[in-house]
Amino acid sequence: MPLAVLPGLSFTAIDFETANPKRASVCSVGVVKVRDGVVVDSLQTLVDPPPGHQSFSYRNVAVHGIQPRDVLGAPTWDVVYGKVVEFADGDALVAHNAAFDRSVLAQASEVYGIDVPRSQWLCTRDAARSVLSLASYRLPDVSSALSIPAHAHHDAGADARQAALVLVELCRRLGPGGLDLVRRHVRTC
Repeated sequence: MPLAVLPGLSFTAIDFETANPKRASVCSVGVVKVRDGVVVDSLQTLVDPPPGHQSFSYRNVAVHGIQPRDVLGAPTWDVVYGKVVEFADGDALVAHNAAFDRSVLAQASEVYGIDVPRSQWLCTRDAARSVLSLASYRLPDVSSALSIPAHAHHDAGADARQAALVLVELCRRLGPGGLDLVRRHVRTC
């Protein structure tokens, strides 16, 4: 896929994986920085889930493949949070199903007493729903509809990158007014 330079389209995409159904159980995070419509940097790490949220459910492991042994020695969320904030540097955060990712960030931070400031969020799933007519708006389905090559779904780094590419491609296809149309889906939370 060619690089699509889109002046003004700058953000940080984010994706989380959790150890179990509890949103505070973050076990992996990926963030991808986009500047003028081009992916320029990324950060991905496993996370030792917060105290009280460290059990791994069979269902979650079946989805993402992360095992308890994989997070042994991984940094905890209170350490990773600062790195994510520094990486994002005040950008709007973009995620596919942003409500999930926003809640993981908030609930994992709450366990550590981290006060998460309000920030702008954009959901690529909601943006895709507003401009595409699909049977499913799962990230792989939206990607396929936009002719974005397949990725390792449920890998936090790959999903963050894919969400970034989805937003870039939606804006590219929508033309000059695309960025304004997509910005209507930005929420401050």
